[in-house]
Amino acid sequence: MELNMEAIDAPEPEQEYSLEDIMREFGGWSKPAPEPEQEPGPVPEPEKKPEPAPVEKPAADKPDLMRVAAEKGEKRSFKLTDLSGDTIRFRPIREEDLQEEPEPEGPARPVEMPEEPAQPEPDRRQQRAEEQARKREAQRIRQQEKERRRAERAAKREEPEIVYPSPAEACAAYSKVGTLRIRLMLSAVLFLASAGILVLTQFPVGNLDLTGHLRAFSIAMLALLLVQSLLSAEVFVRGVYQALKLRFDLMTLLSLTAAICAADSFFAIAQGRAPFCTAPSLALLLALWSVNLEKKAKRRTLKTVLSMDAPVAAVKEEKAWHGLDCIFRQEGNLDDFTAMLETPDAAQKVMRVYAPVAALLTAALAAFASFRSGSSFLWAWSALLTAALPAGGFLACYRPFAILAQRLHRSGAAICGWRGAKILSGEGGIVIQDNDLFPKANISMNGMKMYSDMPIRQVVGYATAVVQAAGSGLLPLFEELMKNENGRRYTADSFRQYEGGGLGAEIRGDVVLLGSLPFMRLMGVHVPEGTKVLSAVYISVNKELTGVFALTYAPSAAAKSGLQSVVHSPGLTPILATRDFMITPALVKKRYKISTDRLEFPVVAERARLSAPEAGSHGRQGALMARGSFASFAAAVTSGRQLRRTVRSAAVVSLLSGILGMGLLCILTYLDATEAASALNLLLYQLLWQIPTLMITGLIGKS
Repeated sequence: MELNMEAIDAPEPEQEYSLEDIMREFGGWSKPAPEPEQEPGPVPEPEKKPEPAPVEKPAADKPDLMRVAAEKGEKRSFKLTDLSGDTIRFRPIREEDLQEEPEPEGPARPVEMPEEPAQPEPDRRQQRAEEQARKREAQRIRQQEKERRRAERAAKREEPEIVYPSPAEACAAYSKVGTLRIRLMLSAVLFLASAGILVLTQFPVGNLDLTGHLRAFSIAMLALLLVQSLLSAEVFVRGVYQALKLRFDLMTLLSLTAAICAADSFFAIAQGRAPFCTAPSLALLLALWSVNLEKKAKRRTLKTVLSMDAPVAAVKEEKAWHGLDCIFRQEGNLDDFTAMLETPDAAQKVMRVYAPVAALLTAALAAFASFRSGSSFLWAWSALLTAALPAGGFLACYRPFAILAQRLHRSGAAICGWRGAKILSGEGGIVIQDNDLFPKANISMNGMKMYSDMPIRQVVGYATAVVQAAGSGLLPLFEELMKNENGRRYTADSFRQYEGGGLGAEIRGDVVLLGSLPFMRLMGVHVPEGTKVLSAVYISVNKELTGVFALTYAPSAAAKSGLQSVVHSPGLTPILATRDFMITPALVKKRYKISTDRLEFPVVAERARLSAPEAGSHGRQGALMARGSFASFAAAVTSGRQLRRTVRSAAVVSLLSGILGMGLLCILTYLDATEAASALNLLLYQLLWQIPTLMITGLIGKS
C-alpha cells in the first residue's frame, strides 16, 4: 500500500487574517469595535471545506500570530480582504458586551490631545439687547440726576427770604409799620405833582402857557424823583440786596431804571428836553404800595392764626380717590407756617428771570440804537428801561392777598401764603361730610310711629345702636331721643351698610334693618299702604316693620354759601362722603336749589373711607381755620384757589406790558422816531397798563 506522500508533505492551507486582526495585533486600536460576522474565506481545495471564522473575542484571548509564524519558519502573506460588500448583521446587546474591555499589553502609545472646541459665534441679538439695556440704565441715571438738580433748583426758588422763629415774632415784625403809610401818601403826592408838571410842559392849560419854562420844570421833576427815592428807601435797599445775592428781581430793575433816568435827566436839562422822571415815579409809588400791602396781608394773616386755640388745617392728599387729589380737614400745625408765608410768589419768580434779561437786552439795544442813529446812549437806555419795566408786577400778589386776608379773617381762616394757595389749587376734589350740609341744629324729628308690640325703649335702643355703629350724623338726634324715651343700650353685631340707602346689624339675635322707604321695599319688608313718608327713617326687626321716625332736613345759610362757592370754583369737584343714608344728591338739590351735575357720590365703602378721621393724614397743609365748620373750610379752599389764579393772571399782564413796551421802543429807536418816545407817551403807556392789573387784583374781593 503506497502512501500518498504528496498528501502527507502537502502544506496546510494558509490562514487568512482580516485587517481588524492585524491592527489589533500591532496595537493600532486601543479598543476593538464590534464587527459583523464575516463570510468564510476562499477555499484552497475544493474537497476540503474551511472552518468558519472564529467569533470575535477580546484581543488578549487571541494567539500571537506573528510568534507562531516565526516558530514554524513560515513566511506569512497578508491579504487585505474587501469587506465593503459584506452584510452587516445586528445582534441583541447583552450586559457582558457593555463591559469595558481591557487594553492590550504592549508599548505605550502617544495620547492624542482633544482639540479645543470651537467657540460659538456671539449672538448679535443678545449683544444688541445688552447694549440697549446699558443705554437705558445710563439714561435712567441721567434722568435721576436731572430730577435731583431740578428739585434742588425748585427748593432754592422756594427758599424764603426771612424765616421767623414763631408766628408771634413774625406778627410783631410786620406790625412795625412806622412812617410807611405817611411816606406812601407823600409819594403819591409827589407823583401827582411830577405828572402835572410834565403835562404843563407839553400843553397849555387855558390861559396858562408854561411850555417855555421846560428847563425849570425839568429840574423840578428831577428833584421830585430824588425826594421820592428817599421816601422809598426800602425799595432801593431790597433791590441792591437782591442784586448782591445774584437774584436780580423787579426791585433791582426799578432801582436801575430810576438811577439811569436820573443820570439822563442832567443831559436832558442841558439839551432842553423833558426827562423820563415821571414814569419811574409811578413805579416807585406802586413798589412802596406793595410793601405796605405785604405788611398788611401778612400781619392780618398772622393775627388770625394766633387767635386759633386748636387750629384745623385744610390739607390736600394726592390721588386720594380714584386718582383724584382730595382736600380734607386735619389737625393744624404752626411749625412751618411762617416759612410757608415767606415763600416767593409766582410774580417774584417770573420777574427774577425777566429782570436780568430785560436789563441786558435793553443795554444792548440802546448801544445799537446809539451806534446806528448817533443818539445818546443814556437817553436810549432810559427810554427802553422805562418802557420795559412791568410796574404792575408789584401789585400782582400782595394786593389780592391783602384783600383775601381781610375777608378770611371774618371767617376765622388764613391761607399759608403763596405756597398754601399753590397746594390748594389744581384739579381736585373737596370732601363734604354730614355736618357740613346739615348740622345738628338743622335736623329735627317731627314724630314717630310704632308698628309692633315691641317696647319703644327697645326700638329706640336698636335704632341708636345701628346709627352709632355707622357713625352717622343722625347720632345726636337719636341720643336725644334715647334720653327722652329712656331707651336701652345695645351693641350692634355684624354691622353692614347697603348701597340701597340703609344699614343692617344683628342685635341679640334679631336682624335689624334701618333705612329709607325705598330701602325697606327693596329688602322685602312689608310697609302698610298709608305709610309713605319719604323723609323718614324706617326700622324693621326680623323683616317686620317696627317703627318710623319722621325727620326734617332744614338748609343752612352758611352751608349754602359754602356749597355754592365750591360748586362754582373751576377745577374743584365736591365729593359727598356722607354716612347718613338720607343725605343724597337728590336731597341736596331739593334743599339747596343748586345743580348737582358736578357732585360726586361714591359708593358706601368709599364714603366711609373718605369720611374716616384718619383720611388725609398724609396731606400737605394749605390753610388754617379756627374751627372746622364747612363755611370756613370752603372759604379757605376757594380763596386759596382764587389767589393763585389772580396772581398768575396779573403777572402775565404785567410781563406782557414790559415785553411789548421794550419791543415798541426798539422799533421807534430803530426808525429814529425819537419824538414818539417822549416822556409823556411813556407815562401814558404805563398808566394804561395799570388799569387791567388793578381790575384783576381788585375784583378778587367781589367774587
